[in-house]
Amino acid sequence: MERYKSNIFKDKTFIQLIKFAIVGCINTGLSLAIFYILYNWIDINEYISNLIAYIAGLINSFFWNKLWVFQKNGGNIIREAIYFFLIFVLCYGIQFVCFRTLVEYCKINANWAQIPAMIVYTISNYILNKFITFKTKQ
Repeated sequence: MERYKSNIFKDKTFIQLIKFAIVGCINTGLSLAIFYILYNWIDINEYISNLIAYIAGLINSFFWNKLWVFQKNGGNIIREAIYFFLIFVLCYGIQFVCFRTLVEYCKINANWAQIPAMIVYTISNYILNKFITFKTKQ
């Protein structure tokens, strides 16, 4: 058992997942703060607030994921940025459908609906970026 414990912390995928989770927590905090400020204090529509919050998270996330999580110091930054953006659009679309379904059909308050929608976004975003945007050559 001790051998297993010491090896899991050396596994590259495990380390990436932990780092991705940390970046995700930072992005979640940033996105939620922006969403709550725009929606609750400035009284901007919940869908516009949601979009602006995710765009801020997108920019923050790209640089943290490229340089720290997946450690892609080289590579074609334009290609990676385009893939990252396209994956963002796809994952945001999935998140938006989840968010809107929870708000409009399940009648969940937009403040609370944001949380499960973010979880859906995060899982799909990690998988796609790991295997497409920041994939390593084998």
